[in-house]
Formats: sequence, structure tokens, C-alpha cells
Amino acid sequence: MTTPASWREAFSAQRKLGELLEAELAELLRGVPKGWYTETRIKAESSFNQKIETGLVENFDRLEDFVGGLIVVPLPSDVPRALEYVYRFFTVEYRRPQNDTDAESNAAEFRFNDIRLYGHLTADDSLPSSPLQSMVFEIQVKTFFQHAWSTATHDLVYKYPSFSWSRSRVSAQVKAILEHAEMSLAAIDELERVETFTRSGEPEATLNRFLQVVRDHWDDDLLPANKKRMTESLAMLSGALAFGPEDINRLLTRGLAELGSHPDGWSPYQCVVDYASRYEPESLRAALCTKLERPRVIHINTDVLTRLGLTPEEAVSGHL
Repeated sequence: MTTPASWREAFSAQRKLGELLEAELAELLRGVPKGWYTETRIKAESSFNQKIETGLVENFDRLEDFVGGLIVVPLPSDVPRALEYVYRFFTVEYRRPQNDTDAESNAAEFRFNDIRLYGHLTADDSLPSSPLQSMVFEIQVKTFFQHAWSTATHDLVYKYPSFSWSRSRVSAQVKAILEHAEMSLAAIDELERVETFTRSGEPEATLNRFLQVVRDHWDDDLLPANKKRMTESLAMLSGALAFGPEDINRLLTRGLAELGSHPDGWSPYQCVVDYASRYEPESLRAALCTKLERPRVIHINTDVLTRLGLTPEEAVSGHL
């Protein structure tokens, strides 16, 4: 397709500066918190030309999204932190939507409307000015749900060889489902207290009893961040020993009384294995000498084996 020379010249001029700006932006986004996702891009020439043809571009020598950056965060509650991160190096000239309080679409519409910031790199007064600071570019901030929808539907809908009401409808329905899921996760603390949800069930009730036993013996800052996995592993070990939460509490209480303190740096799991070898050896010996259901093992050390009088070969469910 032949395009006007002025378009080609505008693209070429912005491309040279844009490549430098994209490299700088990629470096700036490299410092986002772990668990976030970032990417950068430069607009392709075909996309540049199509953008001009929309009639929405007044100055194609200074295309607002020639260079773009993206930050993806887990939940809407993380978006303010992402914006704060961007404001460290980016001066916003305008944004879409204009604010976070006024809706720009009908309540029954479900379409792309994620946060887009437009502006330029903030000048550092301690350094010489750079031509990169004159180039306007775009930074999008999305959640993983929003990003998943954009990525999954882009080629299926927007690059489909013909217009399809059905595809557009499905795309909007998926957007609505994901938005509802995201809202539910953002409000999970409140939903947990909704009358229809305030009920107790298994295995959560029993797991909470195990967790409470652990918290009775250790301060939270001494426990792993992932207390769900810690508790589930302890419950699995307890099941192999045919122990309940009360049995584990008695075991930990006795170990604490006789040793003076739980061994420094040991996990609740390690303490239970060690204490069981001391105070409930028959239960632990039976568990180790029986092949457990599913590919499960009980992690032990040589002291435990010696205390129980077992060889590694006899402890078929043990793992040193």
C-alpha cells in the first residue's frame, strides 16, 4: 500500500527517537515489584498509518502512543501503587479515562477502558536535557484479568477477517465475567462476612484448628508467609500419624516443656516429626513403615531413624 511521503517521513523521524525512548522506558520499568509484569513496544508502520486514517490524529508528527509501556498488576488495589511508581519518572499531560470516579461507558457495555497515561519523561534538573524528554508516549496500567482479556480476544475479534456480532458478544461476555471475578476478589474480605457465605465446612474447619495450634506455639513472624501450605503439610503429617489437632498440641506442649523451647529455626513440621520420635515412637514408626497413599513422604533425619531403630530401607515412607 502506497502512503503519502509525509506519513513515511513522520514515521521514520519518530522511529529513530522512539527506539531510544523504548530502551529507556524498558529500563525504568525493570524495577517494578516482583510479581508484576511489564512490556514496551513501538508502533509498527502499518498500525501507524491506520491510526492516521481514523481521522482522530491531529498531529501525526507527535503520535501520542508511538511508544508504549505496560504495567500489569494482580488486583485493582495494586493500581495506585503502580501509578505512584510511574509518577516517579513520568509527567502526565492527560489520561484516559479522565479519572477513577466518573464512568465513560454505559453500565451495560463491557469494552476496553483500561487506564492509559500520556506524557513524557520527567526532566532531571541535575542532568543535561535530553531529546527523549520531548517525546510524548503512552503507559497503560492494567490488572492481570484486564490483560488476559485484551490478549485473548485481540486476535480472535479484532483481526478476524470479517465483522462478527457473535464474536463481539462473546468478547463482551467474557469481559463481564472477568470484571465480576475481579470485583469479587477485591471485595473478598467483605464477601466473607455476607450472611449467605458465613458458614463453616471441611477441610477448612479442621485446618483452622491445626493453624491455631501452631499460632499458640509460635509468633506469626517466625512462621512462613504461606501459612496455608504450612498447615496443609502439617495436617497431612498428622493424618499419617493418626493424630488430630489436639494430639499435635499435646505433642508440641510436651516437647516445649521438656526441651525448654522449640528448636530455633525449626518449622512446626520438623518439630512434630522430632517430638513424635521421642514421645510417640510407635505412631511414627508405623507411619514410616507403611507406604502412604498418593506419592507422599515424611521428611526425617538420621537422628529420627536412630531413635526409632529403623534403617532407611525399612522407612519406606521416610525421606532423609
